[in-house]
Amino acid sequence: MLKIRLPGMKTGQGFEWLFLGSVLLFVAVFLSVLWVNSHPSWEMWQTKYYRSQIAQLNQKIKATQNPVLKKALEEQWERDIMKEQKPEIKTLILPNGNVERCQTCHLGIEEISASHPSETFGCVVCHGGNALSLDQNQAHAGMYGAGHPGRLEVSQLSCGSQASTAQCHAGHKRMEDNQTVLVSTSLMANKGGELSMVRYMYGLDISPKLSVKPGEIASQVQAPFNGQPLEQKLIKNCLEVCHQNNGKLPEQASLGNGCESCHVLTDRNHTYQGQDVTVKGEAGHGLTHSLTTQIPYTQCNQCHNLGMPDLYTLQFNLRPDLSQIKASSETGKESLSERVKNVYQPGMVFTKCEVELDCIDCHTRQEVMGDGHLYPTEYQALKLQCYDCHGTKEDLPASWTIRSPDDLAFEEEQANTNLPKLKVGDRILKTAKGEELPNIKLETEGWVLTSKVTGEKYPIPLVSGSGCQQNPQAQSSNDCHKCHDVSGNLKK
Repeated sequence: MLKIRLPGMKTGQGFEWLFLGSVLLFVAVFLSVLWVNSHPSWEMWQTKYYRSQIAQLNQKIKATQNPVLKKALEEQWERDIMKEQKPEIKTLILPNGNVERCQTCHLGIEEISASHPSETFGCVVCHGGNALSLDQNQAHAGMYGAGHPGRLEVSQLSCGSQASTAQCHAGHKRMEDNQTVLVSTSLMANKGGELSMVRYMYGLDISPKLSVKPGEIASQVQAPFNGQPLEQKLIKNCLEVCHQNNGKLPEQASLGNGCESCHVLTDRNHTYQGQDVTVKGEAGHGLTHSLTTQIPYTQCNQCHNLGMPDLYTLQFNLRPDLSQIKASSETGKESLSERVKNVYQPGMVFTKCEVELDCIDCHTRQEVMGDGHLYPTEYQALKLQCYDCHGTKEDLPASWTIRSPDDLAFEEEQANTNLPKLKVGDRILKTAKGEELPNIKLETEGWVLTSKVTGEKYPIPLVSGSGCQQNPQAQSSNDCHKCHDVSGNLKK
């Protein structure tokens, strides 16, 4: 037995000190366990939340210059300070009778969206997990996508779930409403275009063809070079950087998470800045616990416009000004020249509408989320061309008259409050490939586009009658850029 004997200590006293130390350690552990059991972690989170709310109110008081408003805030602060906010279990009873306690810890978390109210849907229908447990590990066990239910590998269980409270994003008769099924065919989801075109450029395929099947993603497919000398370089510089790495991008801290990549706004730090103190300041999240269909270009640029791939060297070259460009999700506060610098890489050409508008104002629902078909090239997947809005010198743009309350245009209008209010009989534009454009409506003054992000209205000039001498057989964006490139003027 190890004996501890200090200088001057009599024989036998070392054991007594060791015994006393062991007793004190046992008592400390016992008291600690007793305290933890009597003060569960959810109490700590609630106390921290209440304190954070008081601190935020105090900061607001200090920043307020208006004396009347300042006095009202001070009175509110005094009421909150004096209020006895005892931690308590928060129980949510859903319309279907299910009980959830998630907000016991996640107090103050934002409503995910107006169309997904927590009092109707709760949390578990989307997130999975154990709704009744107040222990973190048990409550989070079985969560879809490790807390990211939008990940494509679990989206059929979360976003596509058919809850008893409502029909979700799968299982509908109308295919356009089954977004979790369609998105697996989107080029942004399966990356079939990148893989097939790389194979084609290096002579590995006679013509571009897809390497993926519906429901698969690129990471499930054998590397395109199949043992060719450049295979390892492709894997290191392209696939591991972006396309087969769950979307982890250069200089970014977050993983791409399927539906969330577009519908949950982030900044470059991907750090949560909302009111839920359990995840406050934690990387790998959106700015807040909120979904949106009003997706600004800054969100698109989390993945796009970061640089250019060199398919001859299989090297991805980051844009030289990447550290200087804006990375927040704020909109409507930029001049055109500032916006150019934030949106486009140096050397690119563009028309004025490509600067003024946000990506989703032109790129259609099916372009972004898929239409059920797999396309080997981006050009084949595109639904919209310049002439779909502006027409040609010989033809007006194709239009569509809404004839039924079940028209798909009404669904998009309800999903985005910035879209113009529609009614049966209204005329909207329709692409040459047949997709409706509910944000472009025929008004008294002509065709008007409403921004899906800001709600701002833009009259659409038509080619017909304008004096434009375009060739109706050459109508790609590159053809339009030859005359309507404004990049040089706006960059000055």
